[in-house]
Amino acid sequence: MIERRTHRRSIPARLVLAAICVIGFNSVDFAQEERIKIDVELVNLKVVVMDRQGRRISGLKKEDFAVYEDGAEQKISHFAAEEQALNLVLLFDISISMEEVLPTVKEEALQLLNNLRADDRISVVSFASDVRANSAWMDRSQARAVVRALEAEAHPQPVPATIGSPGYNVGDSNTYLYEALRYVFDNYKADGDRIAVMVFSDGVDTGAGRSKERIERRAEEVGKEVQRQAQESWALVYPIHYKTQQMIGSMPKPAWRPVRSISFHKPPDPGRKLFAKIATTTGGVVFEWTTQQDLVGALKQSLADLRERYSLAYKPPHPAPPDIFHRIKVRVKKPDLVVRTREGYRLAK
Repeated sequence: MIERRTHRRSIPARLVLAAICVIGFNSVDFAQEERIKIDVELVNLKVVVMDRQGRRISGLKKEDFAVYEDGAEQKISHFAAEEQALNLVLLFDISISMEEVLPTVKEEALQLLNNLRADDRISVVSFASDVRANSAWMDRSQARAVVRALEAEAHPQPVPATIGSPGYNVGDSNTYLYEALRYVFDNYKADGDRIAVMVFSDGVDTGAGRSKERIERRAEEVGKEVQRQAQESWALVYPIHYKTQQMIGSMPKPAWRPVRSISFHKPPDPGRKLFAKIATTTGGVVFEWTTQQDLVGALKQSLADLRERYSLAYKPPHPAPPDIFHRIKVRVKKPDLVVRTREGYRLAK
């Protein structure tokens, strides 16, 4: 993440202490601390390194890495490989398309909570036709009670179409995925780049109903804004993606209408790549599942991904004006290794 420091301005004690740890000081007198002025910007990256077989690689050192911003190599000013406590947001899709598998999702999410550390913090958010913040930050014991209480959102029965009325299909306009992601980006700010978001969903946004034109417009307007927020956020996003038939095939066809001029083809879902794009943007990865065994593996892999990471920091070569996207590339100076981190960053206006 970018740590912004204002030139010639005193800052709170805890921020000074954090900055001093980064630049290598070991101690500081409290009276002196209040007078320290910092004029530094650091880009902090979380990096996962794997071999070609998908095994995570540990034991690397600072000199094994090279970091590039917009094609220019940067000097790494901070390096660490220690495991840290997590701030983990669990985002649950409780819409009709997830109703059948929600008990399984809850069962494995509870097992995930059992595997967290005592100092990890958790928050639970759910969404369907609206977004519900189910909790503030909690410990794993409190979070288990909140997850157990989750239920699928009630939905109206289908209504046949008539002349002058489009009718209603089960699943029409009841999954506001974009708004859920926007809520998380707006309300959960990264603390030392340690916030992670696990999204349990099939990835289908039906906020525009079944009109192809409205679906495309919503993806263009709202979906792209979510992508921009992902570039500005320093949270790591891990979609735990349930591959429902909605996602595997095309969007379900609209309710029947007795007018020949209306098309009956199944329009593709233009937002189906949103999960993968946001994961790539933030440095996370999509884990897909169709069976409970797949889900168990997905949660195990995602938690290992969050734990077994390297932390790198560098001072960018420019003042980082807002609304400019800067691409980041991290390379390991050893053969046959794959590196994953966020694709870049953009500062909010």
